[in-house]
Amino acid sequence: MLHTADWHLGKTLGDLSRHEEHRRFLAFLIDAVHGHDIDAVVVSGDIFDSAYPPQSALTLYYEFLHDLRRRTKASVILTAGNHDSPAVLEAPRGILSNMGIHVIGHLPKKLRETVIPLPNAESPQLVVVALPFLRDRELREGGIGQGAEEIRKNLTEGIRRVHSQAAHQTMDWRKRGIPVLAMGHLTAAGGSICPESEREIHIGGLGAVGEDAFPTEFDYVALGHLHRPQKVGPNDRIRYSGSPIPLSFSEASDVKEMRVVDFGEGRRVGCHALRLDVQRRLAQWRIPYEQLALHLKEKQPPPSPLTPWLEVIVENAPPGEAVFQRVQEYAAGRPFEVVRVLNQRPQGAVPLQLPDAAELTDATTLLESPERVFDCRLSSEANLNDEDRAALQTAFRELLELHEDRARMAEGNTLAAT
Repeated sequence: MLHTADWHLGKTLGDLSRHEEHRRFLAFLIDAVHGHDIDAVVVSGDIFDSAYPPQSALTLYYEFLHDLRRRTKASVILTAGNHDSPAVLEAPRGILSNMGIHVIGHLPKKLRETVIPLPNAESPQLVVVALPFLRDRELREGGIGQGAEEIRKNLTEGIRRVHSQAAHQTMDWRKRGIPVLAMGHLTAAGGSICPESEREIHIGGLGAVGEDAFPTEFDYVALGHLHRPQKVGPNDRIRYSGSPIPLSFSEASDVKEMRVVDFGEGRRVGCHALRLDVQRRLAQWRIPYEQLALHLKEKQPPPSPLTPWLEVIVENAPPGEAVFQRVQEYAAGRPFEVVRVLNQRPQGAVPLQLPDAAELTDATTLLESPERVFDCRLSSEANLNDEDRAALQTAFRELLELHEDRARMAEGNTLAAT
């Protein structure tokens, strides 16, 4: 079987589409399933990047499923991640199940419905426990006044309970010598995260669990949510496949892969990586301002079939300098595209200088006046000249007016619809 996860179809980098990268990955995946005689593909959550993905992402998804079943006989099991809408995933569930494609969007009331024998119940060679992303309401009952430690304890105990009960559902299969694979989408303690592209499953990571949360009855645990390929514990029993493409600049140097897991004689007999060629390289360069021209005109990131995208972090730029325009000027004509420029200040964040406390009755008073907040922020910038300060104030007021116009328009549309 082949283990993959965290596709995030429909993902963008700023306003830049990742569609072509995803299209090439899915084409490679179909070729790999065909070329390696894969019997089953499991996708452990975050198929889409948002609960309501764009039409282009849905089209890509359904075309992939159609082409995979047309070219191969592999079964497919997909579970929802924290980015996915269970309802969107499960909408075509009846049609897909007739094609050998199983979708679990939410945790069913009867856990035995998550247990899927492959290739079928008549001649099973592998049993898959397909657990989707587990939400708080499925793991614990909330209570007034619960502290962080109590919430964390209840969440982890809930995850352990669901895993234990799911393992119990496989008892009859295990007595027949059928190996068991479990799917999950969560944070395992000690896992290496990518801070830009991974949202915490539970507030503050309170839902992270240890290796002991996965019963020994599971011969292999195919996890999703962490984008870096990695194992949990000392062996290959519990694995994150990682995301197939670098989803943010924090993943620029990661190796991307899928996992191929072999079962035979009632147990797991092999597990190895299937490396993925990155179709578009992401690179992150940190450059002192005085070296911008040298770096951008002479250096370049590793090549890739699609034009590499570059994030430039400029250190110690002079106050008022048009850093973005300067970077684009130096990078013109180079074999990469600078898509993000960050201006890093050496002194860190400047504290907000609030007006006289006597003028404020509470925090709400200040927040009711965004212009005052912005003016307070500008007053903390000692290096701004009067011209730049006035330009920023004008730009802010224009944005504020645009925001208020859109809010009034949305309110009017709502009233009209009512």
